[in-house]
Amino acid sequence: MGMGQHPKGFINGLLVLLCLGIGAGHMWHIGKEQLSVVWCLLAMAVLGAVFLLRRGSKGTWAAFAVAMLLLGLGRYGAVTVPSDDDILHFEGQKVKMSGVLAETPQAVFEDDGRLKLRYVVESEQLSAAQGKEKVSGRLVLYANGSSLADRKGEPAQGGMAGMDAGDIAKPEDSIAGRAGDRITVSGTVRALHDYGNPGRMNREMTYFSQGIHARMTADKYSLRLQQEEGGWHDRLLRLSARVRSAYLEHMEHAMSRQDAAAIFAMLFGGYQGIKPELLEAFTATGIVHILSVSGSHITLMAGTAGIIGRLLHLPGRVTTGLAAVTILFYSLLAGAIPPVIRSALMGLLTLLALAMGRERDARHILGLAALGLLIYAPPLLYDISFQLSFGATAGLLYIAPILRGVLRKKLPVFAADSLAVTIGAQVSVLPVIAWYFNVISFSSLLANLVITPVVELIIVVGLFAGLAGSLLPFVGRLVFMGAGVALGAVYELSRLVAALPFSQVYVPSFGVWGCLMYYGALGWLLLPLNCRGQARRRLVELIMLYLPDKWRNGGLADKQKIAVLMLVLLIFIGGWKACRPGDLQVHFIDVGQGDAALVITPHGHAFMVDAGGVREGGYDIGRMVDVPYLLHYGVRQLDYIFLTHAHDDHAAGVRGILGKIPVKAVMTGHEGTGEYLKVFGRGEVARLEKLLAPLRENTSMELDGVRIEILYSPDRREVREGNVQATGNEFSNLIRVSYGNASFLFTGDLVTAQEAELLRRGTQLGSTVLKVGHHGSRTSSSEAFLQAVNPRWAVISCGYANSFGHPHKEIVQRISDVTGAELLRTDEKGAIVFRTDGKGMKVECYRD
Repeated sequence: MGMGQHPKGFINGLLVLLCLGIGAGHMWHIGKEQLSVVWCLLAMAVLGAVFLLRRGSKGTWAAFAVAMLLLGLGRYGAVTVPSDDDILHFEGQKVKMSGVLAETPQAVFEDDGRLKLRYVVESEQLSAAQGKEKVSGRLVLYANGSSLADRKGEPAQGGMAGMDAGDIAKPEDSIAGRAGDRITVSGTVRALHDYGNPGRMNREMTYFSQGIHARMTADKYSLRLQQEEGGWHDRLLRLSARVRSAYLEHMEHAMSRQDAAAIFAMLFGGYQGIKPELLEAFTATGIVHILSVSGSHITLMAGTAGIIGRLLHLPGRVTTGLAAVTILFYSLLAGAIPPVIRSALMGLLTLLALAMGRERDARHILGLAALGLLIYAPPLLYDISFQLSFGATAGLLYIAPILRGVLRKKLPVFAADSLAVTIGAQVSVLPVIAWYFNVISFSSLLANLVITPVVELIIVVGLFAGLAGSLLPFVGRLVFMGAGVALGAVYELSRLVAALPFSQVYVPSFGVWGCLMYYGALGWLLLPLNCRGQARRRLVELIMLYLPDKWRNGGLADKQKIAVLMLVLLIFIGGWKACRPGDLQVHFIDVGQGDAALVITPHGHAFMVDAGGVREGGYDIGRMVDVPYLLHYGVRQLDYIFLTHAHDDHAAGVRGILGKIPVKAVMTGHEGTGEYLKVFGRGEVARLEKLLAPLRENTSMELDGVRIEILYSPDRREVREGNVQATGNEFSNLIRVSYGNASFLFTGDLVTAQEAELLRRGTQLGSTVLKVGHHGSRTSSSEAFLQAVNPRWAVISCGYANSFGHPHKEIVQRISDVTGAELLRTDEKGAIVFRTDGKGMKVECYRD
């Protein structure tokens, strides 16, 4: 292959192959034993490639392709497989660990006034049941005020006087520690774990890309910090933290705390303390990325330095040097976190290309930078920050120039360039946006014309004001006051733009084949005309390989007609299949320690059985977990939400769903409307009350041929007469969903006393799939009940390493002994999806 003739294609080809190798490693869960084999094969492939290259063989490209695949596979395994002394090997054990703070701690006072701490610790030594051992690897440590306190309840190393809810603890008044300080703490080591549902940001891979392999929550009274001098890197991080703290202090003197938090986030990233309405408006208009330091911030810094250089009539190389220094200074100021470093690296490489007069090499630099980053940290491939920043940059380099040329013929230069940049970036990452958010913001086109310039002005002015404030406090305060006024204008403009018709449009998730078709079509449109003709001929030849011999003998024009006909036929078949009635789908969503199931009928109607939730609040499962899951599977409205009972872990998610997804009715138990409103929260009581309707025992309904039966729905009198200790679980409704020969039994937290009552009545309980009662607790799932249900599959919905010990071992063993059913757990498998045509059954697990 003539690699030197097409360097851009060669680099991008290697990048694609590397990504395929990383994907293979992720899918196959490569282990230490296989890793040594991969390295041997890689060495052989490299030697083969060198040999073929020296001989000028056309097979060189194939050898390079194999080598890149194996490199991706091997590097992924090397990064994700823990070393022999890694702290992850102590997963599930209670230990006392000592190490060094690898990053600036995050210390924030929540709305309830409690101090929340987050550390990244480079572990060095731990004490466990086996004794003291040296360990390696980073972990994320979560702690709170009680972790730092002594057993008398007093802070162990000083206090935080004058701190209010929503405040960010500052280095000078914090006892949270600094980068490079030594830490000793006790707790239980846990593996990294997140909700296992499709469409979620893969935080586990993000942590792995940063060398973080485990997590821990600090025990009470166990956290002790010892100040250390630290190395030059630690001292730089401490200086950066102090400067950011000074910025925040200057802002809070000049404006309200919420406005200060918003401008601070624009400057340095983060969401803490921002007015929810502002965050919602930024999200709706597609400019929420300004609250995360990214390539746009680096570009703004370089552009500002360029303007200063032109105003001062500085030579080109001096201006380039000023821009480079500005990027480095800002990166340090923003905390030198991995996303900032990646963006800064791209910015510096682009500056280098411009300084050398090699503007066209920016595309090569993008490919080389991505290659280097993925070889160094393969899990980045699954990090949304990397996906969006790389994809958007590719859109700016490949798509925006074409759009710019078209739009400049009809629009003013400023408008044409701004629209070209926005559309180019969005088109290039549309499948990524669809996968994670299922929404595209058309209002972002207008927002980037009207709002983004004001935001960029706030960022530049804010950075200047912080520097000026250290020398002339009055001037800094005055400038910050002006920035606060501009922020108010941004907020109002964002609300107006977000309220426009079609400001947000739903986009379904593409899937693997959809992504391949989308980027294939996009690549085709970006090909030069001469290359397009060659590619067309190759495509025709490929199609002809699978057609009868008599069709291969015609001329090129005839072959092209046949190829087009075959493509149209394939599209027709795909559309026909899409319009056919599908299977019944029953999704057991991973909501942690709770229950939530989604049922999608063959014709696309949908309802839920329970909605999950977190005890003691704190995290809106409905908005953050349920709604993204529903949108990912194309569910934009629900016919019903059936609630088994009024406990938080089954019903609290409803409120978050109702805020985003239309629901016709919420079917409840008989605890009383007040109990459900208490769980949902008392806002908009009138609207919520209209939706609530209690279930009636021994009733049924049909939806698209799917039968929904209420087998049991006890009222208050029945529970009282049952002479059991009331916990609320006694109100659990028993619901069966059937389609053809397949059936699903939802038990909520049904207790053994109610199970016995159902058996006494002779209720027919037999079902194909059993949602095991009370998350696998020993208060449910009696032997007689399991025999009556006799399921082929049993699903337990519970949280990873939950404090209740669910599922209990005797219940797991009982299910196996009594029914022989295949047991599936959401804490292990993530989301579990059953698909049935009423006869057969297919099961898919997200973590398989």
